[in-house]
Formats: sequence, structure tokens, C-alpha cells
Amino acid sequence: MGYRSDVTISFYTSNDSTIPFPVVKLWFDENYPKDTAVNEWGAEIEEGQNYVNVWYTDVKWYDDYEHVRAVNAALDKFIDTFDADAKPGAHYEVMEVGEELNDIQHRHSGWCNFLLHVERTIRFD
Repeated sequence: MGYRSDVTISFYTSNDSTIPFPVVKLWFDENYPKDTAVNEWGAEIEEGQNYVNVWYTDVKWYDDYEHVRAVNAALDKFIDTFDADAKPGAHYEVMEVGEELNDIQHRHSGWCNFLLHVERTIRFD
């Protein structure tokens, strides 16, 4: 079993971006870990006009796992490539929602638009 999380990672540009989105998309295609591990992790990739979202559902998101380390390395490379923490242009956000009610982590570039949000619902199983 183990502790499980839902994780979403977004890469995008805003309307005032100095970097065209096709450059970000090309970076994503060349650098984001999409080998067979993604299929094992059940990632869904959603692409829009100015964004790419990667959705992981019900996964063990620990640094002990090779895929998580590869994703974090890709995020570091994204920050270095686009200087994402220093100026507007290309942005990233990572939202991790764990099983516990207060276990929500949000990492992001310094100039992001805060497009990821969390909604919780109550249900009776």
C-alpha cells in the first residue's frame, strides 16, 4: 500500500511571455522523462495552446523512485534553461496532494500565474 498522492505538473507561457510556447513545448518533448516509466506511473499528458500538463493519479511520490528523481531533475533543467525564477516568460507549477487533508505542496517558478488549484470534496463510500 503506502502513502499515495496526486501530482500535477504544468509548463506554460503567459500572454506577456517573451518566450514563444513552441520553444517550451520543444523543451518538454526533449527533456521531460516520458520513457516507459511514465506508462508504469499512469501519467496523462494534456497539451493546450500555451501549456502542457502532466497528471499523475494515486502514485507513491517519493524521491526514492527513479522517475520522481528524473522529473525533479527535469524541473531543475527547466529553471536553468528558461531562467524561470528570475523573469517572466516560461513558467512551471507542481501541485502535490497527499492522502492527509492538510498535505498539499505547491512548488512554482517565481513569476508563475498560479493556475493550479486544489478542490476537495466530501463523499461517502
